[in-house]
Amino acid sequence: MTSPTMSFTYSKHNRIRASLTTDGIRIKSQFQSYDNGGDNENIGCIACFSSQSSRSLSSLVPEDNFVIPNGTLIPFGRIISAKYLNKQKVSLSGNSKSIHKSQTHEHTSLLDSQDPNHTSSANDDSLYEDSLYDDIENLEEGTTFNKSLIELTFVHPRGKNIVPTKLTLLMDPLPTETTSVTNTPDLVSYIIEKSYQNVHKEKSILIIINPHGGAGKALTLFNELVKPILDSSPFINYEVVHTKYYQHAIDIARDMDITKFDTVACCSGDGIPNEVINGFYQRTDRSTVFNKVCVTQLPCGSGNAMSVSCHWTMNPSYSTLCLLKSVESRIDLMCCQQPSYVDESPRLSFLSQTMGVIAESDINTEFIRWMGPVRFDIGVAFNIFQSKKYPCDLYVKYAAKTKKQLNIHYKQNKSKGQLLFTPTNSQVSINKSKDNNNSAFVQEKFPIKDTDLDIKYSIKDPIPSDWEKIDSEVTDNLSIFYTGKMPYIAKDVKFFPAALPADGTIDMILTDTRTPLHKITPILLSLDKGTHVLEPEVIHSKITAYKLIPKIKNTVISVDGEHFPLEPLQVEIIPGLLKTLLRNGSYIDTEFDAM
Repeated sequence: MTSPTMSFTYSKHNRIRASLTTDGIRIKSQFQSYDNGGDNENIGCIACFSSQSSRSLSSLVPEDNFVIPNGTLIPFGRIISAKYLNKQKVSLSGNSKSIHKSQTHEHTSLLDSQDPNHTSSANDDSLYEDSLYDDIENLEEGTTFNKSLIELTFVHPRGKNIVPTKLTLLMDPLPTETTSVTNTPDLVSYIIEKSYQNVHKEKSILIIINPHGGAGKALTLFNELVKPILDSSPFINYEVVHTKYYQHAIDIARDMDITKFDTVACCSGDGIPNEVINGFYQRTDRSTVFNKVCVTQLPCGSGNAMSVSCHWTMNPSYSTLCLLKSVESRIDLMCCQQPSYVDESPRLSFLSQTMGVIAESDINTEFIRWMGPVRFDIGVAFNIFQSKKYPCDLYVKYAAKTKKQLNIHYKQNKSKGQLLFTPTNSQVSINKSKDNNNSAFVQEKFPIKDTDLDIKYSIKDPIPSDWEKIDSEVTDNLSIFYTGKMPYIAKDVKFFPAALPADGTIDMILTDTRTPLHKITPILLSLDKGTHVLEPEVIHSKITAYKLIPKIKNTVISVDGEHFPLEPLQVEIIPGLLKTLLRNGSYIDTEFDAM
């Protein structure tokens, strides 16, 4: 899919005038009139599309045209780039109006070269001159009046997705009150600064695509929804690599040249981010990698918990905008140990670990993955109604044992973030940079040290004395054992509504088979709202470490949605290890504090 391109014809009766607001760029009244003599100044600006362009800013009248209503706001959050086409200065002397064109323009014609059918003519500039006369009609003699013609690139909705679009705008100058309080009196620089406020905008990205993800649709989703937005940004450089075998992303991450990239974007489900962080963990320079490289997800798989929790969306195009616009933050990871692989290397988990109903509902329904997320619901219902038990011994180190303690912990930690970069100046560039370091940002606030990656508790050692054993009445009748770090585990499944990015804890949820079916049903039906944790039959705690010892042989353990050995599992939190991108610097709001 080719990135949408528009071509516009400007004349005295058809032009796009715009001005800055505190929230973005607003389309102004265009003062249009038509051959029939009608006064339609409130309609807005009619813009003509090329045959391959998108048509979704507003209603289409007539065919191949669209209307941008007067007063339309293009928010800074959706602006990708801006550049000058030329600058204009109008000086008034007596009754004469003279227009002087600066030498900074990139196009000699007002009709952009994007239109292959347009032939430049000497009259093009005069059309623009005419369009300025109305603006200066009432100005006093001696006034200097500046106008800027800029090309604005932004995203706008088309159906369920967003697509990049270019508009050429006749912009008012920066207001005097704006130039007096900013170090960026230049119009384009100001637009870029506002559009990327507190964001590390220049990124060099390694994109890892799992071509089998999302029932084989991952590559199509990338080409149609992700690539056009990335290609529209002058600040993004990227390379694409495809996974070719199981756990290939581990090898890619372990061997990647970190001098070339500062971000890894996984066009996949949740399996590839898991492999990437484990590839980092196996490197000899792992603390350097975790300090430098950001890991994020562009949701192209069947399970996209990372995207919905961090980017607040399951849509690849909106998630790509978040890739450009989100705040770099650190989140906690969990370190897993089991006898079969601990001597080789412990394994990291960013999402969850589970045994029992949830694990079987995920792993044992792989054969119906084609059904999408509904396969999980079918699996849960089937196992719950069977009242199958998953006996185990479970030892935990509590951070908040009771629900009351958990609520206090949540309220105290919800506002605590680990935003990594803070703007230090207003000097911004709209050119692609060969240097991955953005001079507008200071050194990271929370660097990881080698000692931060050390394991505190070995699975080979005895259970620590400050860990507590969960009541055997619960664990011998266990139905659900689920621990996690992100609020969503799948679309519309808000299993851990109290999960926070960097509170140094793991959320743990337990249920047992002694709960009557008529009470289990409302619990299952409230997973989309997250209110299941309020039910008295649900044990909900925050912990920093645990050890699970299964007493059953015919079940599975799942970590981040992957099948793990059915053997003792010990997990501990590693605070703030992973650098990722969070929309607005936080997880999606689960409204847990309002429950």
